[in-house]
Amino acid sequence: MINSTGLRYFAGVARVGSIRRAAEDLHVAASAISRQIHLLEEDLGSPLFERHRGQKVMKLTAAGEVLLVYARSVENGLDQVRTDIRSIETMQRGTVRLGISESFTREFLPQFLRTFHTQYPGINFEVVVAGGAKLMEQLSKDELDISLSYISPDTFDVTVVEQRFIKPCLLVSGSHPFAKRAFVDISECGDEEMALPDETLTIRGSYVRMFAKAKIKPRGVMVTNSFELMRASAAAGLCVAIVNKYFGGPKPPRGLKYVPLRGKGVEKWPLNICVHTDRNLPVAVRIFLEHLQEAVRRATADD
Repeated sequence: MINSTGLRYFAGVARVGSIRRAAEDLHVAASAISRQIHLLEEDLGSPLFERHRGQKVMKLTAAGEVLLVYARSVENGLDQVRTDIRSIETMQRGTVRLGISESFTREFLPQFLRTFHTQYPGINFEVVVAGGAKLMEQLSKDELDISLSYISPDTFDVTVVEQRFIKPCLLVSGSHPFAKRAFVDISECGDEEMALPDETLTIRGSYVRMFAKAKIKPRGVMVTNSFELMRASAAAGLCVAIVNKYFGGPKPPRGLKYVPLRGKGVEKWPLNICVHTDRNLPVAVRIFLEHLQEAVRRATADD
C-alpha cells in the first residue's frame, strides 16, 4: 500500500518542481521529502523524477505522471470525505419549507414529521397548506423548498421528482350500508348525498370528469374548499365523500370506512412531489426530500 505521507510529499514536489520549495510549502525538512520519494521509488520499482546534473526544475518520468494522476484522485476523494463529514453536522440543523395539500394534513403529514423529527431533531418545518395552484406559484418563486399535492406543474420552473397514482375512495361512516362493502361502483353514488370540493380546488376537475363518464349527477349536500370539512362531515354521517386513500396507520379511526371506488370513469389521482427546477437544495432539505419520497412510495405501494 502506498504511504499517504510519501504520496502527499510527491504531489507537492510535482506541483512546484522543486524539493526545496515543496519543503517550504509543506513546512517539513527537505531531507524528509527526499527520503519519502526515495521510498516510493523503491516500492514502485521505478524512478518518479528525471535526474540530470544542473537541472533546476524536477520533471516527472512516465511512471511519475501515472502516480500523479493517482495522487490527485486520492486528494479529491479526501476532499469529498471532508465535505461529507461537514455535511453531517449541517444536515442536523436547518429549516424545510414544505407546501402540502390539505388532504394530507390529518393522517400522513403529522406521522411522517414525527418520525423524521425523531431522527433529525435539529431540523424545523415551515408548512404551508394551500391548493395545488398556489403551491406551484410559491415553489416557482422559491418561497417553498418542496411541495406535495395532486397538481402537475404547468411551468418550467417546477420539476416533479416523484409521482405516484392514488386510487380514490369513498369515505363513509361506520353505520353507512357501504361500510361493509369491499368496493363501491361510482355509478352507485348517484343517489348519495355528497360533500364536494369547490372550484378553488384543482382536483374538482377530476370529480366532474368521473361523474360525467359514470353518467351520474351527484347530490351535493355540501360544497367546500376544505377536505377536512368533507372528511368530518362524512365521518359524522351527514354525507359521503370521495377522498384519497387512508394514509394513516394500519387501520382507519374507528367509525370510519374508506371503501375503494371502482367503475367506469374512476380516475387515479397523480400525487406529485415537486421542487424548484435546477435549484441546489440545502443538505437538510435533500435529506428531508429523500425521506418524503420513500414514505410516499411505501404509502402508495399497493396502488
